[in-house]
Amino acid sequence: MLSRITSLVVSGVFVLTLGVITAAAFTKTVTIKVEGMKCPKCSASVSKALKATEGVEEAEVSSEKGVAVIKYDDQKLTETKLREVINSTGFKAVAEPGQ
Repeated sequence: MLSRITSLVVSGVFVLTLGVITAAAFTKTVTIKVEGMKCPKCSASVSKALKATEGVEEAEVSSEKGVAVIKYDDQKLTETKLREVINSTGFKAVAEPGQ
């Protein structure tokens, strides 16, 4: 009986650990340069649009720095889609060299 309980506990821990590792493997963070933001309301607009996008886990947008730092699930979204969302707000997501 003790052996069976131990086996179940070990199996449960293994499954939970595997789930956490798998979930973390799909999360990416990208920094995208955004042109045209002049004030906190501008960055709030971009941030709101990004956060409303399925797959975005976090979005920090700075009008002072002109960047958006986005943590997202790369199984649900691509960087191209994130740039489209930013562009849809009226601001311009600057393409990095090679894109």
